[in-house]
Amino acid sequence: MIFGIPREIRAQERRVGAMPFLVKELVRRGHQVYVETGAGDFCEAADSQYENVGATVVPSAEKLYSAAEIILKVREPKPVEFELIKPDQAILGFFHFMDNYERIKSLASRGCTCLAYEMVEDDRHHLPLLVPISQITGQLAVINGAYLLQKHNLGRGIVLGRVTASPPAQVLILGAGTVGKQAAVTAANLGACITVLDTDYHKLQELDQFGYHNISTLISIDENLRTLLPKTDLFISCIQIPNEKTPKLVTPEMVKAMRTGSVIVDVDIDSGGTVETGKVTHHDNPTFVVDGVVHYCVSNITASVPMIASRALSAALLPFLVQIAENSLEEAIQQNPTLAQGVAIYKGYVVKPHLARAVDMPLADLKKKIQELGPEI
Repeated sequence: MIFGIPREIRAQERRVGAMPFLVKELVRRGHQVYVETGAGDFCEAADSQYENVGATVVPSAEKLYSAAEIILKVREPKPVEFELIKPDQAILGFFHFMDNYERIKSLASRGCTCLAYEMVEDDRHHLPLLVPISQITGQLAVINGAYLLQKHNLGRGIVLGRVTASPPAQVLILGAGTVGKQAAVTAANLGACITVLDTDYHKLQELDQFGYHNISTLISIDENLRTLLPKTDLFISCIQIPNEKTPKLVTPEMVKAMRTGSVIVDVDIDSGGTVETGKVTHHDNPTFVVDGVVHYCVSNITASVPMIASRALSAALLPFLVQIAENSLEEAIQQNPTLAQGVAIYKGYVVKPHLARAVDMPLADLKKKIQELGPEI
């Protein structure tokens, strides 16, 4: 089996699809790995490190795509990469299909297989390949938000930490999933006063069980948002609904009611974002101001810490890639229902109902297509 790790070309995307320790495991099992030169430079993973574990470094994406059977990416291919994708090639990475329906059509037309990391889900509805990225995202949402609250960033001029004879900063978090929990704990450890909203009572219970005296929980309803936002210094929105665009829950009117210099971090802007005044930003120009409120809507937050983010992703990916390498992609999909959940397109056929509906394309049955088009197992 031949794996390929291209250099990411998305703006400010500095992560890499697989770190050398993961490549070493693939090579040790008798497989070939091609790495595009410079792919891991921002992750302290030089070409020489890949070569030392048995990979072959190639000078261009064209050479890599022409040789590899399975492409290991971080983010979805860009349009300039579509022409490099061969029929029967498998692309693994975060695809964010609901943010761009044309991406579904374009990749299906290439006849390839797309395994979306954000869709890999076990029977307890856990997302094993998204969790490590979400943990980092939760921390960065607080750290970046705290920095933006400084006056030279047009913030209120306060710190999140507790200060003698000063009131604690007020942090409001919408969503008690992995990102929200990590953000709440990070802000609580700094000494802020945190309120977390969610519609899932059990998630709020789990957060309460952490025992932080400065974390409160409430059911997420419009009334609570309208009451709390005017008192909030840092608002972190981390709502994500599987297979759907993020619902717009924060109106321009609510934003206008917030204090001048308060900060909004809209984590799920890739899926549309929760805040109506939000729009995608990038690391080189991450913020904008609406009605005096600083908005931070960077769509790939963890790309700013590429080494730790890439290590965390590679560690989570390791058992799945080992299963693929020791068998085949098709056999791994059939043996492992969690991995099968991640398959969005199989050899050009859309196999996820919500994606087929979104682009008005026929829905194919994954198991039947593997029997019809896959190798003999």
